[in-house]
Amino acid sequence: LGAADGAMTLDAGSEVEGLEQVNHASTSRVVREKGVPTAALKAGFASVVKVFAWTTEPHFSQPWQMKRQRQGTGSGFIIEGRRILTNAHNVANQNWVLVQRHGIPKKYPAQVMAVGHECDLAVLHVEDASFWEGTQELEFGDIPELQQSVVVVGFPTGGDNLCVTAGVVSRVDVHEYAHSGFSLLCVQIDAAVNAGNSGGPALCDDSSTVIGVTFQGREDAENVGYIIPSSVVRHFLTDVARHGTYTGFVTLGITWAPLENSHLREYVGIDSCEVGDLDRSGVMVCKVDKTRHSDETLQRGDTLLAFDGISIADDGTIRFRVMERLAFAHLVSQKFVGEYCDITILRDRKVQTKRIQLAAPKYLVPECLYDVHPRYFITGGLVFVPLTFNYMLHEFGKRYYEKAPNVLLAAIDERFQRDAGEEVVILSQILASEISSGYDGIRNIVLDSFNGVKILNLKHLHDLVEACTDEFLVFGLSHTQTVVLRREETMKATDDILKQHGITCAKSSEFSGE
Repeated sequence: LGAADGAMTLDAGSEVEGLEQVNHASTSRVVREKGVPTAALKAGFASVVKVFAWTTEPHFSQPWQMKRQRQGTGSGFIIEGRRILTNAHNVANQNWVLVQRHGIPKKYPAQVMAVGHECDLAVLHVEDASFWEGTQELEFGDIPELQQSVVVVGFPTGGDNLCVTAGVVSRVDVHEYAHSGFSLLCVQIDAAVNAGNSGGPALCDDSSTVIGVTFQGREDAENVGYIIPSSVVRHFLTDVARHGTYTGFVTLGITWAPLENSHLREYVGIDSCEVGDLDRSGVMVCKVDKTRHSDETLQRGDTLLAFDGISIADDGTIRFRVMERLAFAHLVSQKFVGEYCDITILRDRKVQTKRIQLAAPKYLVPECLYDVHPRYFITGGLVFVPLTFNYMLHEFGKRYYEKAPNVLLAAIDERFQRDAGEEVVILSQILASEISSGYDGIRNIVLDSFNGVKILNLKHLHDLVEACTDEFLVFGLSHTQTVVLRREETMKATDDILKQHGITCAKSSEFSGE
């Protein structure tokens, strides 16, 4: 994270134990050669900016209200087209953004032009032409090699001037991004990465070429930082250029298991089938997104042998450079929304090739959401919301997997929607009132049906309740529980219940037309 109110905080969007967006302040050393700044330092003076953001996060477990506004700082740098590249977490849920160049006291208003929360990147623009005078656009290089020297430039807490730290590339791997929980290519470095460095460039130490964007560190280790490699940055920028907006990174829409057990290999017949030029290896498909794949293309029990002709190992990795391997998800993530790929599968001991269209994932329980307001619907004091990771974090905290009811955790494990638009609707809480007396203690439970109709999503529930003319409202909950309210009394009491609890509206703007 950028520095926020001087406090160290773990990113609410993190699903990675021990990972946090950059949150530690420390001293750093400036790299110089015989008293003359290196190319990296010169580029930093003319390119790197300090980002000031005022943000207000929605409260997903009390969806009718917002949390307190916070101010944070981060870094960014200038790229071609008079744009500033920074981290998405620096400007997530932003109300107001300012940027400041090194050595210039004036702060300039900036607009967020595009943001990709999965890859933790955002593009800013400054209208004032005077801001761009004397600036230098930085260019992107290739994915760095192991042990390649790297220089990190930014504005960490502890001072107002530009700060430069140096180190080497320690590891290149597919890793979960703390901001989103999405897995993409990531580069680990041993340069000091401090609060406020987020969004600053990681440069080759002998040039001004950008090899990545600083974005997170580890709270349980020293001198371990992570940068977003240039390949992920290029994908983000190309996506925005092609579509005019960010459309997201694609997935294959499956879960899988390694094919390392000898009995499992014999069961699927991989050692006795004809695989041609491919390696005799692959992974077993466990779950399939039925909203994207028919049984003809992919089904549970298939063995995935190759993606676009590149063999997948039994542990789910593919070859990457000399003596390096990466998760095959890296291959998939290089594609764009709507593009096609060829997959080679083993089904019924026969090798088949399928052509499928790729799409951004839509999970049954969405990953962490930003820049959106929570959705909710209240009737008779019953508060209904869709289950999201934001809700889990706000209701149960970072260790929600230890505190949340099993029925909610099971919904997360389900992974994919069974029907397009499906959501897990939960009865979050029941606001105390006379008509709900006797239903004490019912909260955080899944809603299965309303008046005998299976619920698809929150909008479906809203429309059914609004159109209902039955005498009773019957809410069928998980664990065979049922909440029943008389319809006329419920409709009359709702406004008084809202007033009593200081809630201005019974539903989110999606349903009220605001």
